[in-house]
Amino acid sequence: MDNSRSPQKNPPKPVFKKIRSERLSEKVAEQLRKAISEGKLKVGEKLPSQPDLAELMGVSRPSIREAVILLELQGMIETVQGGGTIVKNIAAQEIKTPIEALLGADKERIMELTDVRALLEVWSAKRAASNRTEDELKQILALVEGMEKDFETGSIHYELDAKFHKEIAGATHNTILTHLIGSVFDLIRESIKFHREQMLVSRSDQEKIFEHHRKVYEAIRDQDPEKAEAAMHEHLQFVIGEYRERFFTKNS
Repeated sequence: MDNSRSPQKNPPKPVFKKIRSERLSEKVAEQLRKAISEGKLKVGEKLPSQPDLAELMGVSRPSIREAVILLELQGMIETVQGGGTIVKNIAAQEIKTPIEALLGADKERIMELTDVRALLEVWSAKRAASNRTEDELKQILALVEGMEKDFETGSIHYELDAKFHKEIAGATHNTILTHLIGSVFDLIRESIKFHREQMLVSRSDQEKIFEHHRKVYEAIRDQDPEKAEAAMHEHLQFVIGEYRERFFTKNS
C-alpha cells in the first residue's frame, strides 16, 4: 500500500471578508448624501452648521467634520467664502466644462441649449403641478409677487425670473432634473441675463412675461398638470421666438 501523501493544494481564497463596523463619519456622510439625492437639500442650499448637525445626529463634531471633508472630496458640497457649506450642482461638474468649450461665442449652439431648456421646463411645470408642496407653492408665489412689483415699478431683476424656474424644477421632486436645469441656467446665464434685462424690456414685453409666469403659477397652484404644461410651453415659445427674431436673425 502506497502511504505517500499527495501534495496539499492551497486553500481557495475566501469569497467574502469579515465586515468591519462603519465609522460614524461614514454614516453621517450617507445621511447627507441621501438628503441631497432626494432633493431635501437642494442645489445652492446651505447645510446646517457642523455643531447643529452634531446635535441633530447625536454624534461628535469630529465625525461631522470628517463626513463634510469626504463629501467635499466627492464633489457634492463645498465650503463658501464667509463660512458655511452648500450643496454643489453635481450635474454641472461633469457637463459644464466640455459644453462651455463647445458653446464659446456660437449663438446657434446657445440657441440649441435654450431649446433643451424649454423641453426640460415644460415637463418640469407639468410634474411640479402634481408634486409640489404648500411650502414650495409659497416660494413660487413670493417670486411671482416680486416680479409683479418689478412690473409695476418698471424694474427688471433677472434673478427673480431664474429663481422662479429653478423653484418649479425643485417642486418636481426629481433631483436629477433639478441639477440639470441648474446646469443649463449656469451655462447660458449671461445670454439669458442679456435678453431678459436688455432686450425684452418694453412695457408690452414685461406685461406678457409676467402674465405667462402668473399663469404657470396658477396652474401649479390648482394642481393642473396639463394647464401648467401648456402655460410653460406658451411662455418659453414666446421667449425663444423673440430671441430668434430680435437677436439671432437680426444679428446674423
